[in-house]
Amino acid sequence: MAEQSTPDRAPRRSGRALRVAALAGAAGLTAFLITSCGSGGGAGSTAENDPAGAKNASVLSASVPDRIVIPDIKVDAPLDTVGLDAQGTMQEPDFAKPKDAAWYKEGPTPGEKGAAAIVGHMDTPQAPEAVFYNLKKLKKDEKIEVHRDDGSTAVFAVDEVDTFKKDRFPTDKVYGDTHGKAELRVITCGGNLTKDRHWDANVVVFAHLVGKE
Repeated sequence: MAEQSTPDRAPRRSGRALRVAALAGAAGLTAFLITSCGSGGGAGSTAENDPAGAKNASVLSASVPDRIVIPDIKVDAPLDTVGLDAQGTMQEPDFAKPKDAAWYKEGPTPGEKGAAAIVGHMDTPQAPEAVFYNLKKLKKDEKIEVHRDDGSTAVFAVDEVDTFKKDRFPTDKVYGDTHGKAELRVITCGGNLTKDRHWDANVVVFAHLVGKE
């Protein structure tokens, strides 16, 4: 993994130049995933490993996302933003808004070239079922819609759902080169609870752009 650093803060990016998340940003994401998942409850995890059959759509221009909709698990949530703090670690989604998710603003916007990332809590001490409580139940080819500031909706199809132990998190697989394609990662906590009541793994949904509405 590349040495961690704090990239320049991105402005509101409707119309900004196309940009792929740097490995420094991926390092910040990984640090967040390893440290931030506390819990008040428990749940299991599953995985779907075959790539989706739907074709890739052309990449979209930049536009800040403001809502994520995942019909098959009844998610319809506003999107906040998270970035990197002064230490180069990704900020946590707001625990006071467990039903909201957050777009990682140092990476591409959903629909742009690269791996855009949206994160959210599975549960919190105050919310036994937070926004991505059922994320692990998604299956191949199910749809994820991301509404954007320009009025468009980027539509993605799920390729696979994996659970990775935090001490073996595959940074390159999750945030690496997408070879010019627009892809999405939706991430929450999972696995098993540790003695200090933190989840020991992350659930990662891999999806690719299939169209725009």
